[in-house]
Amino acid sequence: MNKDYNVNTKIKDKIASTERKIIDCHQHVNFHGYDADKLINHMNNLGAEKSWLLTWESIDGSLEPRYQHLSIEDVWMAHEKYPDRFIPFYAPDPRREDVEERLKKWVKKGIKGYGEHKVRIRIDNPDSIRIYNLCSELKLPVLFHMDVSLPTNPRFWYNMDMDGLEKVLKECHKTTFIAHGPGWWRYISGDAEKVKEYYPKDDVKEGGKVIKLLEKYPNLYGDISAYSGLNALTRDEEFGVDFINKFYKKLLYGTDYHDSKHLEYFLKGNKFSDKVLDSILWNNAETLIKY
Repeated sequence: MNKDYNVNTKIKDKIASTERKIIDCHQHVNFHGYDADKLINHMNNLGAEKSWLLTWESIDGSLEPRYQHLSIEDVWMAHEKYPDRFIPFYAPDPRREDVEERLKKWVKKGIKGYGEHKVRIRIDNPDSIRIYNLCSELKLPVLFHMDVSLPTNPRFWYNMDMDGLEKVLKECHKTTFIAHGPGWWRYISGDAEKVKEYYPKDDVKEGGKVIKLLEKYPNLYGDISAYSGLNALTRDEEFGVDFINKFYKKLLYGTDYHDSKHLEYFLKGNKFSDKVLDSILWNNAETLIKY
């Protein structure tokens, strides 16, 4: 995971030739060895004009596998160094006694969203709901990570579950939510409850909760970053293309890493119209965030 992948040269040339605008809605600084300067170089190679920089904060971090504290201070330092390139987000753990004061303080400084919300409590936890409603008042979108408990690793879960998410979407209908992670994208298929892999490979079955929730709730969007997002779109090629063409106004391009695989998927083979690509690669992100 720490290998420095080069951006696919053909994709880089295609981006340059079309001058297509790109905003990466899911990035981290000081993550996998990428400081602000290295991340800017990666964005330049990829043709990304801006990136949303997300924190990761959990008061139970020492008890969580793979936890890496990604601080608001590091995000803010990167933003101050490259204010026209990095859009700062901050997601203080909603269980903190001073969480509301922390969030309001950083909103005054200039953060634009609440993310990455990645804590090991249920997504409809009362502490979280209180912060979701505050985010509505502060005009911050909430970008959350969802993972489910599986037999192979029962301790690796965050913000379960999908039924709780629907409760949140109803109760916090004025808040904008952006869903991300294996625990979300597995539900693109109707058999998600039966599958025991983090990244299912079988063809997508009808009845996926992702589809139902995106159709039903105007305040819900999908972040296609990381392998979880790419896998959901490519595990069933025909379905993936149809899904994107149907929901392109509710999907945001992101990477959560440092390669060009997501762009390769979108730009290879002329699968999508300019209208679809522009919506996913930058326009939806700009609609949700006001600089």
